[in-house]
Amino acid sequence: MQSLIRVNKLEKTFDSGGVKTHAVKGVSFKIDKGEFISIMGPSGSGKSTLMQMLGFLDRPTGGNYYFEGKNSIKYDLDELADIRNQKIGFVFQTFNLLARTTVYENVELPLLYYRGSKKNRKKDKEKIEKALESVGLGHRIEYGSNQISGGEKQRVAIARALVNDPEVIFADEPTGNLDSKSGAKIMKILQELNQEGKTVILVTHEVYTAKHARRIIKMVDGEIVKDGENKEREIANGIDLRK
Repeated sequence: MQSLIRVNKLEKTFDSGGVKTHAVKGVSFKIDKGEFISIMGPSGSGKSTLMQMLGFLDRPTGGNYYFEGKNSIKYDLDELADIRNQKIGFVFQTFNLLARTTVYENVELPLLYYRGSKKNRKKDKEKIEKALESVGLGHRIEYGSNQISGGEKQRVAIARALVNDPEVIFADEPTGNLDSKSGAKIMKILQELNQEGKTVILVTHEVYTAKHARRIIKMVDGEIVKDGENKEREIANGIDLRK
């Protein structure tokens, strides 16, 4: 099986006024399609910096990153934009929903940015409705983004990440701003997406959240100190997403 993601001695160094900070220090690993991986570690461990490079939000300063077998340095800016729009879905801790817009309009955003074939409003509407139904929010489609709870906002963010049917979903601390009940719903959704074949890469500092993944990569001070199967996997069952 060809790996979806493969990195070899990947590095990221920040230079501020001549002071260099080595955020990621020559990490190497691969991720196959359909995996559910948690990249975990304390604050400052380099996990979010690594995710930004894997999601093409930032470029490495050393090493090689292969996505679908192609070295990332060979993608031009338009290709990178298409990958971020079509093949990658992002879910962040702060939701990043647009104010004064509806749930529908927030989920629609990736479709508006698509540079591909001519827009089909009927087909796009079906995609948006399907994405919202998948996270239990079909009944909130016309609500304003300021009229829903924090947990529902994160589920809207997941629907937005799903609307273009991406290959991989990057979730950076997706439960960090949520109560335990809402957080459990988010983890249930991510597990179900993985069961449907989506590759899920979760970034977290929370041990409980990380335990929902099938594999855990642990980082400390920019280096991988452990990478292996999660033998204590937590399964999120029996949660009603409509509540």
